[in-house]
This record gives sequence, structure tokens and C-alpha cells, in this order.
Amino acid sequence: MSLFDSLKEKAAELLGGAGDKVGELTGVDLSGAADQVTQSAGDLAETGQGLAENATAAGQGAVDSATAAGQGAVDSAGAFGDAATGLAGGVIDPNARG
Repeated sequence: MSLFDSLKEKAAELLGGAGDKVGELTGVDLSGAADQVTQSAGDLAETGQGLAENATAAGQGAVDSATAAGQGAVDSAGAFGDAATGLAGGVIDPNARG
């Protein structure tokens, strides 16, 4: 059960209990209002869950992009090193006698 579902259930429990107490004390039936507030809390919980999922996906996308960029830099540095080694090998003859 997600955090948002837990919050939704707790809000419904608290609102239902409060509506019952007000009804007992005043004789006014607030069950319809409590239902509307509970539905709004549920909608808010779903929206929050969606935002959390979107933020997680965006964060993972950023990590993936940074990882790919880092790997590209490593690959480029390796290719540069290989090219430099090749050039140096062509200039310096290890078999030359001095």
C-alpha cells in the first residue's frame, strides 16, 4: 500500500468519525459532505501518486543521460589515448640505435 493510499484511508476514517460526532451533537447529517471530502482526498492522493511516479521517472531519465554522457567521455578519452600512442609509436622507433 502506498503512502498516498494510507493517507487517503486515514483521512476518510477521521472525516467519517468527525461527521458522525457532529451529527450526534447537532442533528445535522453531514455524511454527504464527508463523502465529498473523502472523494477529494482520494483524488488528491491519486494526483500525488502520479506526481511521485513522474518525478521518479524524470530522475531515472536524468541518471541514464548522465551515465551515457560519462561513458561517451570515457570512450572518447580512450580513443584519444589510442591515437596519441599510435602517433608516438610512429615518431619514436624503439629499434633505433643511438
